[in-house]
This record gives sequence, C-alpha cells and structure tokens, in this order.
Amino acid sequence: MKRSRPERPASTPLAAARAHRLELALVALAAFAAFGPALRGRAFLYDDVPLIRENPYLHQGLRTGAAALLRSGYWQASAGRAAPVAEYRPVLMLSFLLQAATTGFSVPAMRLGNVLLHVLVCLLLWELFRRKLGPPAAFAGALIFAVLPVHSEAVGLLSGRSEVLSAAFVLGAWLALEDGRRALGFSLYAGALLSKESSVLFPVLLALDDWTFRGRRPWDEESRGLHGALWGMTAAYLLLRFGVLADPFRGGRPYFSGRLAAALTFARFAVRHYVWPSLSGLSLCSDYSRPLIPDANPSSPSAWLPLAAWLALFAWAVRSLRRREPWAFWLIGPGLFLLPTSNLILPLDTIGAERFLYLPSVALAAGGGWLYQRLRAVRPRAAAAALGAVAAFYIAVLARRDRVWLSPESFYRAQLACNPLSAGAAGSLGLAYLQKGDAAHGLALLETARALDPADPAPDYNLAKYRLSVGDAPGAESALREALRRDPSSSDAWVLLSVVEQRNGRTEPAAAALRRALTIRPDDPKAQFDLGRLYWLRSERERAAVHWRRFLELAPDDPDAPAVRRLLRSSPEP
Repeated sequence: MKRSRPERPASTPLAAARAHRLELALVALAAFAAFGPALRGRAFLYDDVPLIRENPYLHQGLRTGAAALLRSGYWQASAGRAAPVAEYRPVLMLSFLLQAATTGFSVPAMRLGNVLLHVLVCLLLWELFRRKLGPPAAFAGALIFAVLPVHSEAVGLLSGRSEVLSAAFVLGAWLALEDGRRALGFSLYAGALLSKESSVLFPVLLALDDWTFRGRRPWDEESRGLHGALWGMTAAYLLLRFGVLADPFRGGRPYFSGRLAAALTFARFAVRHYVWPSLSGLSLCSDYSRPLIPDANPSSPSAWLPLAAWLALFAWAVRSLRRREPWAFWLIGPGLFLLPTSNLILPLDTIGAERFLYLPSVALAAGGGWLYQRLRAVRPRAAAAALGAVAAFYIAVLARRDRVWLSPESFYRAQLACNPLSAGAAGSLGLAYLQKGDAAHGLALLETARALDPADPAPDYNLAKYRLSVGDAPGAESALREALRRDPSSSDAWVLLSVVEQRNGRTEPAAAALRRALTIRPDDPKAQFDLGRLYWLRSERERAAVHWRRFLELAPDDPDAPAVRRLLRSSPEP
C-alpha cells in the first residue's frame, strides 16, 4: 500500500516572515511613490524660511547650535520677543541641525528626511495594527496611512516634520512599553514631548489602550507604576516649558472671540475641511486664515447641527468604550491629539491645518484596515482590488498635490487658489514674483494684500525691500515707516530702516534702529553685523568688536565672516 505524504502546513513561520517583509516593503514603496515627487523642490517655503533657512542657531555647528536650541523656544531664534506662539521643540530642531551639519541646507535632503520618517511611522503603524487588529488589517491600514493625501503638508513642508517626528516617537513609545521595555519607552516619550506639544496626551492614549485591550485602569496595582512615571514625565516637561519660555501657553492672537463661537465654527470646519479631505483626498488647502472661514452664528439652527452630531458621536463612542469596544478606542484615542489645536482648550491664532491631522488620521487607517479584513474574509479578490484601487487613487491625487511644494510660486498660488481672501498668501506670492523680476504682477499682489488686511505689516515691508533694490530710498523709507507703525516689533523692518538711514547719511538714527532691532531679537546676525560695521566706521573699535564677535558666533558661514575675522585680528585687543 502506497504511503500517503503528510500535508504541509498552510503556513510556516518562515513563510509568514517572508509575507511580513513583503508587506513592509510594499508599504514603504507606496509611501515613496506618494511623497517622493516632492523631493524635486529646492526652495524653502512658508515657515521653513524663518525656522530653518534663516535660523542662526542652525548655522553655528553642532555643539554651539545644540546648546542654543535647548535653551530657546521654537520661534525665538527668528522672532525674538515678537515670537507669535510659545512652543518648545528642541528635538525637532536638533534633527534639522544634524542635517545642516551633514548635508547642508539642502531642501531635497531635508525633505528626504521627512519622507523617511513618514516611512518609519508607516512601518511602526503596521506593527501596532498587527498586534491590535490582525495581520490583514495591519497591511491595509498601514498602506492607507502611507498614501493619504491629507498627509501632504506634514511630509512636504519641512516644518511639518514636527507632526511626523512626534508620531514616530509616540508609536515607538507605545510599542516599547507594550513589550515591557520601559527605559526605551520613556526615552521615546521624552522625544515626542520635545518634538510637539500635543504629545502630552500620550499617557491618556495608553490608559485607554490598557482599558480597551487588557481591562486595566491606570490606578490598578499592575499599572500604577507605569502611568505614574508617564504623568511624572509630563509634569517635568511642563515645568521645563515654564523655565525656557516667558509665556509657556501663548497661542498667538486668538482666532475666535469666545469659546462658543470656537466650538460651533470648529465643528462645522472639521466636517468640511478635515473629514471630507481626509476621506476623499480632495479640496486640500494650506491656508485657512481669516476671513475664509466665517464664524458660525449661534442664532442659526444649522450652526448647531455639526456640533450636535460630533457630541452624539462622542457620547456613543464613550459609552462603547466603557464596554471596551475597540472601534471606540480607535476613534477617540488618535483623535485626542487634535484637541490642543482645536481652539476648544487653548485659544490659537489659526482654526486648523491639515498637518494637524497626521497622527489623528491613524483612526481612519484603522477603520480602513478593519473594513479590508472583514471583506477579505468573504471576498478576498474583491478586497484586494478595492485596496489597490484606493491606494492608486490616493497616489494619483498626490501626484498633483506634490507639485505645490516645488517652488514658492507654486506653493503660494495654491494657497491663494484655495483662500482668495488670504492677505499672507497674496503678499508672499507678490514677493515671489518680485524676486523673479516680475514687478508688475508682484506689486499688484502686494497692493491686493494691503487691501485684504490693512493691519498686516508684511506687504509694506516687502514693498520697501523692492523699492530699496531699485534705488528708491524715499519710497522704501515711507513703506518701512508704515510697516513699523502697524507692527513696531518687527526686527527685520528696523534692520532695513537702518540701511535706508545709512544711505541717507544719517548714521546715528541708523545705529538707533539697529539697537532697537537687537532689543527685539538679540540673536539677529544681520543686526549684529551692521551695528558692528557702523561702530567700526565711527572708530569705536571696542563696541564694534562686541557685535562682530556675536555675529561670527551666529553666522560663522556668512560670506562677510572672513573679512570680519581679518579686521578683528588686525585690531589690537582692548
């Protein structure tokens, strides 16, 4: 009788490992296909200009620059006392310092850093979903997250790295603490806190995770040590903010006049400008400045409908979470990280931004992974086709969206297209045209910006720069005086006014303008250089040396630095 051969197992550990590696490779390739085209851009855009390109601390080298970044706020280097918001993100800025010290101020290299971090987040999310939802859902959820068009701003804008880096730290800490590696988990949580403020909600997320998947509460005996340590780290972080920042909870000029207006308007805004773009990949926008989003009218019944819907959904989710239903965890847990930027807790100077959705969109990815897993159980081919179609559609949408990040003109044109009422977008596009030599379009856009927001000093400042470049010193002075009337805390305007004063032969008013600039922003390298030069020309060598030495500390790679060093060496020490 012929012996029958034993059946081989349907799946072996080796085959499973190969399948996992293939899934991870596909997720990484999809992320590169989605966001790789943005690497062609070579210009610093929007907040990247003051925070990175013009940040003196990033030009000082690793040792000196790291020390400066650790003891200063996110905006202090570029704005000094006029910093618009209070943020402390030294780990984020250290990542840029490391790149500046190794690859220079190369936009493609820095943007590649964003893309690689996004890939890392996707891989961490795959592992998290594998543990919480199952292998099929892990692949689908991570793939959807990898290609979501709403992530374009977080990945494409260099300063959007705060979202991606903090998400990587949060997910890494989550996985490490699940594995019992507390030292690693606490270290990663510290990195998250020092990358973006919203990471303070990680202990709440972990408490919800413990309750949902293990039935444990933070005060239970087996949990209290871990959660006590996390809350202790959070308290230490808040104390550190008080030590570094003069006003640790300032959010800029409040966008809303009251909490009710904020709640009603944000509820409607979230439906139209968060949920719909996240699901469809359409109607993406990088500028929601006033008056594009009008305040909801409390006397209108329709104003209350979105808020009522959100409250009903939240109440349902809370009730389900009490019964430890996973769907409620995935809705509430990632959504927590949207609270600090929602205007519901702290007043901010913006109603929202797409980059704020980076970590909260884990909820959408989890939902997509769960749906795929359910469909795959009954119709595997249909599930694979649907997942492939969704990924392909999102990548196609991003192929168009990634063009926004290629140049200042493309970026600000896109901003103005989605928000024609934005004075900032009109003025920035006008400046971009002026820098390219298109004076007609540039000046017209600056006038448009002035009309849209008569209180904004930026159009007059940019107009002054242009007029000075074409030799119109009186016109430049007039525009600068107007800019400073609107915002006396602009150190850049005071520095430019000193140039005008020098051209008019008024050295003492020029020196006074520079001293005013340095009271606002002591670490302004141009102000330090110009004031040192004025003192040198007036034969006040000792005073000149003080400012020039500070200039060399702040901008050692500046083109004028070698000449300054030679002059200082030729001058005897006092």
